Amino acid sequence: MEALRMIKTARHALTEARHVPDVLAEARQAALLTEAVGARLAELDDEELAGLGRQLSEAGSHASVCLDRSVVKAAVLSGGRSGRLTELGELEPTFGALDGLLRELGETLVVLACGADTESLYWTCIDAVDAVAECKDLAVRLCEAAGRAGGPAGTALGGAEEAEPVGRGAPLLVVRLGPPGEGRAPAPDYRVPGAAEAPEVSVPAG
Repeated sequence: MEALRMIKTARHALTEARHVPDVLAEARQAALLTEAVGARLAELDDEELAGLGRQLSEAGSHASVCLDRSVVKAAVLSGGRSGRLTELGELEPTFGALDGLLRELGETLVVLACGADTESLYWTCIDAVDAVAECKDLAVRLCEAAGRAGGPAGTALGGAEEAEPVGRGAPLLVVRLGPPGEGRAPAPDYRVPGAAEAPEVSVPAG
């Protein structure tokens, strides 16, 4: 299955998940898909894209490890969606869609951290947010690199839809929240890379 189609499927599944174990399971699926896309990119002849692909694969793997906790294993993992990736398709639209998926994933994990009722869930989400932020930064860099490459590398197979804007839109939430039982100790800020003067947004816990 083409990467762009799989990314859209992952975004829909993440949006439709309603319970914490299911959300975390879909989050892990998204991280595994990111890892798979990076691994495919690492096989390209273009040195810059291949190098960024290797970094993306490693960052996606780290994010999936962060989410590989007992609470995730209680949910159905939708059959290992990333294993069905067969081709990258047109690169710039794929990277634009991946950027959107990772933005939504980061925002979802921040909301889960705000409502976490255990330290385990809180730190699972916070560690994953860090890893997803790294993935998102790489997706932006890949889109820029694909635009510079042009030609066959920039439009691998054609037929894909127009790329989504990368690195634009509302910034990720800025959360000031400590783990359950520790009051309101400040947590790190999570913003879109390069976004200046992002407004702070309060999200009620629970």
